[in-house]
Amino acid sequence: MEQIDLKPFLEPFIKGLVRLTVKEFLDTRPQPDIRQIDIIDGKELMTRLAISEPTLIRWRKRGKVPFMEIGSSIRYDWFKVLEALEKKGGKHG
Repeated sequence: MEQIDLKPFLEPFIKGLVRLTVKEFLDTRPQPDIRQIDIIDGKELMTRLAISEPTLIRWRKRGKVPFMEIGSSIRYDWFKVLEALEKKGGKHG
């Protein structure tokens, strides 16, 4: 009986199967949170929200906006501020 060399057929098939398996894995795995980090100072936050400094101080004291202290400086994560304001019903109040 004559032997048939399957290597020319199997190699592309196996390569295609591996590619498909890897693609399916990459397409179905959970995606990490890739939001950008945007750390800003109070002046920039006041500009973006169109609020005054007394309002910002009041909001910070009341816990309306999250902030971080870095040494003697206060900074804000823009995206966390937006989330906090949305949860509390907007920038008024």
